[in-house]
Amino acid sequence: MRALHTLLICFNWIIFSVNAQNDSSLYQVGMPLNDGVYLTYWDFRHNNPVLKENIEFGKNKEQLDYVGKALEQEKLNYKLNGNTLSINSKEVWGYVQNGTFYVNYQSKFYRIPVFGAISFLVAMVEVKQSGFYDPRFGGYTGGMVTTEQREFVMNFYEGKLSELRQDEVELLLSRDKALYEEFSKLSNRKQKEQLYRYIRRYNQNNPVYFLKPKE
Repeated sequence: MRALHTLLICFNWIIFSVNAQNDSSLYQVGMPLNDGVYLTYWDFRHNNPVLKENIEFGKNKEQLDYVGKALEQEKLNYKLNGNTLSINSKEVWGYVQNGTFYVNYQSKFYRIPVFGAISFLVAMVEVKQSGFYDPRFGGYTGGMVTTEQREFVMNFYEGKLSELRQDEVELLLSRDKALYEEFSKLSNRKQKEQLYRYIRRYNQNNPVYFLKPKE
């Protein structure tokens, strides 16, 4: 298992190096993101949202929570090239409101308090509890679904959310060779204690870039 993890880290270095070579076609966004809705991950990567002013929702657009309220409706209606289109709100990838980014996870939107190459968020997930065998009924009973708070990380360059685990963070950190080598020298206990610190340091060292808008 350790050998496989090392292989994944080496592969990660190669892939990220290739992407870095392609970054000559990218640009760093130095200004705050505009309020709006990213219908898909690739709309997000191109920083191509449906802007707040193009969202059709029967409320005052000056409301601070206008975008979030619009996405509470079953359908999101918006203007594009003079036409009114709609999409199931639960299918929207994410949105920005008042400079804060929110991402869709299991049809619910969660705020990302730490946004960067490695984003961090907390989400509520449904967990199915296993039941127990009851001979009186000749089968299993007592199974139920509960809601638990879980921590997640998101790779900016893939848009993939994964539960926050030490090995997952280690794999993401491996794209920064110097920082990864420093992290690897820590004891297992220290690594667990300093996961958040290293995520923030990684983001400081590796600012995110959006793809250039499609022409």
